[in-house]
Amino acid sequence: MTTTSTTLLKTIGADVNSPRWTEFVAKYQPVMESFLASRFPTVSAEDVMQETLVVLARKLPDYRYAPDSKGHFRNYLLGILKNKAREELRRQDKAALAEAAARDVKEEDGDWRISAFEVALQQLLADPRHTERTRQIFIRTALKGEPPAAVAALFGTTRNNVDQIKNRMIAELRAIATRLVDE
Repeated sequence: MTTTSTTLLKTIGADVNSPRWTEFVAKYQPVMESFLASRFPTVSAEDVMQETLVVLARKLPDYRYAPDSKGHFRNYLLGILKNKAREELRRQDKAALAEAAARDVKEEDGDWRISAFEVALQQLLADPRHTERTRQIFIRTALKGEPPAAVAALFGTTRNNVDQIKNRMIAELRAIATRLVDE
């Protein structure tokens, strides 16, 4: 059990730059680390202890050690530590919630774009203005990734013609998808 030195508290309370802060930290750090590890294992103990010491440095000039009437200093210190740990948990929860919400938005946006693309592709392939030959050249080169030269040979046309068909169909697909997303 750590005993509190009133002289130490008065010294560090009077001067935030006192070299005796090192003594204070050496004395109370194990207690704070143990408390955090047992009750708040997911928080960064180092960050929470640092924030606790900042608050303590502000409050110590007005603090009067009176264990009989106000309770022991360690309880006062652990109260500040507990509040800082709870604040950190709230920050973590908010950060986790924000991250999850951002992930959901991205997934929903991605799902929407995939759905829009699928509908656009169905509309493109169902368009009666395109011949079955044009559809097959597009499917084989753009969707299945077959080499344009092999597709050209299969359909008895030039590589340039296959590239033109593919590019024209992709442009139409992009226009349909853009219209669907904008609607």
